[in-house]
Amino acid sequence: MPKNSKMSSVLKELWVFSRAGIPIVEISKDTGLNKFLMGSFVSAIKIYSQHLSEKGLNSFILENHKFILKSLLDGNAILICRTDVNMKDKKIDKQCDVIARIFEKLYKPEDVKKWDGTLSYFDEFKEKLYLFFKMSSL
Repeated sequence: MPKNSKMSSVLKELWVFSRAGIPIVEISKDTGLNKFLMGSFVSAIKIYSQHLSEKGLNSFILENHKFILKSLLDGNAILICRTDVNMKDKKIDKQCDVIARIFEKLYKPEDVKKWDGTLSYFDEFKEKLYLFFKMSSL
């Protein structure tokens, strides 16, 4: 996260992973969480849950953390937001929906499918997120 930028009061961390679980974007404090393991875990759970129900898994709780999952770009990417377990769902959903819309306005499914692994490709998304967080904290 750039100096002097602030995450939202609702979300503690967020990631965007490819369908295969490869990290695309990370906005996080250093929590020691292995983003590659997290991406693989969530990708596998999301895909498996879609076989069980049409919508699939949209959230889960681990200890005092709630993880929200949103499919992006026709399932070619997954947005994961971490928040406190006590945070109201309506607030979480509102911010996650805005973040998903920002990502989907900037990128198409082909962008993620053909992505060569260069993380700077998604810098515009990160900049728009920082602006969103700054504006929502006013």
